[in-house]
Amino acid sequence: MSNLKLARSAIERGKRWLQAGSRAFEDKRWDDVVYSSQMAVEHFVKSVLIAFGIDFPRVHDVSDILEDVGRRSDVPAWFREMVPEIAKVMSELAELRGIAGYGFEEGVDCSYFRDYAPEALKKARMTLEACLKLIKELFKTET
Repeated sequence: MSNLKLARSAIERGKRWLQAGSRAFEDKRWDDVVYSSQMAVEHFVKSVLIAFGIDFPRVHDVSDILEDVGRRSDVPAWFREMVPEIAKVMSELAELRGIAGYGFEEGVDCSYFRDYAPEALKKARMTLEACLKLIKELFKTET
């Protein structure tokens, strides 16, 4: 499978996670919004790494590898400028992922994320827009 095809698949999977987050938002399932937003961001960022042919560990936070991409001269300046923000979003959501998915074990209910959920969804959408635009530019495709 080509890097482009695999990157597209990662984007599409991320879009499904984003859709799940949007539906969770409608249902006021705030923990699921955060969990789904994290998974979406993870897939969007990994689509960029795949597009560049960069191997990455199978962990949720690959922000350090994304930061390396941000220093490459073959990456458009507009995306390089966004890398610090996207990397921060990835780290932030990865840190919250555990409690969003398993907070019940600690007595945390979904309302814990009520105030943060809209922000998580907004950050996931921003990440999609940036990563999708980059892949379209790099491969001159409509992905």
